[in-house]
Amino acid sequence: MRALALALALLAANAQARTFVVTANEDMTFTPAQLTIYQGDVIRFVNGGGLHNVHADDNSFICALDCNLHGAPSSQPWQVSRTFNRLGDIGYYCEQHGDLTSGMRGSITVIDRLFVDGFDPAG
Repeated sequence: MRALALALALLAANAQARTFVVTANEDMTFTPAQLTIYQGDVIRFVNGGGLHNVHADDNSFICALDCNLHGAPSSQPWQVSRTFNRLGDIGYYCEQHGDLTSGMRGSITVIDRLFVDGFDPAG
């Protein structure tokens, strides 16, 4: 019975997943630069102008035109979506304009949807 309740809770959590947009801007910033989301939410990274990509500090993704073969910085109007299932903090940067410690950087905090009381990622 406990396993069924957990499975139903996980299904409910996934059914409520949201999509957020992070833009790589011409002025060499990400908007928003910091974002807190629930586990299972999606972030759509969009190139808003300039030569950019999105490279996770832990190398879990490197994306531009796609996240497979074409992850190098690109000036094309790319957009890619990633689902975030691992809890914790994930830093990222543009390889053209940043690195692991400075420059064009952003961060995502992924929290557990089931165990956070009263959290509203939109607010």
